[in-house]
Amino acid sequence: MSAWLRAAAGERLQRRQQRRPFRSPDDVEAFFRECDALDGPPSEPDWEEHLAAIDESRRRGTTDT
Repeated sequence: MSAWLRAAAGERLQRRQQRRPFRSPDDVEAFFRECDALDGPPSEPDWEEHLAAIDESRRRGTTDT
């Protein structure tokens, strides 16, 4: 188990080191352009859809929301 914990900690540390702080408004704009380019739904689901997903997850006893 200790090897697994070391590996998980190493992966987390590596992800944290890849983060780049915003240093200018251009950095912020570039970040949002990158986010917009990611695959995903075309728009944010309606709040009622979120609530329905949360309720369904609670009924099933899982946390996939």
